[in-house]
Amino acid sequence: MNKEIKSFLDERLKTNHFIQHMGLVLEDVDTGTAEMSINVEEHHLQQNGFLHGGVTATLCDVTTGIAAYTTVKKEKNVVTADLKVSYLNPSTSKTVKAVGKVRKAGNFLIYCDCDVFDVMNDGELILIATATAIMASVDIPTNK
Repeated sequence: MNKEIKSFLDERLKTNHFIQHMGLVLEDVDTGTAEMSINVEEHHLQQNGFLHGGVTATLCDVTTGIAAYTTVKKEKNVVTADLKVSYLNPSTSKTVKAVGKVRKAGNFLIYCDCDVFDVMNDGELILIATATAIMASVDIPTNK
């Protein structure tokens, strides 16, 4: 874990109202990687009691976005250009973890992958979704 990057991103995430509303937590971050988790609550569930696909997609989007952000220059920011999520299993746990990785970082486009896991009570990880994302490096101020 890169403590300097994590501290900076923790402060930035405090001002992201949507991430705070969803309850996403940045667990680990380093150059080109990020791990996030969410404690699943009732409002995260769909009508059959499984984690809503939109929550899973959000987790993929944010986790890959943070991983991509660690590869751009300090004056840059990143936005999502493309996101594809594949749902493999319904989520039934109370904690879900996402692991995002940069596969290739160019000057403008950053290609990322993400795996999303149910974290079971015994610590077992069950893969529930995978995603590929393309992030774009943009000249949006980071509000430092």
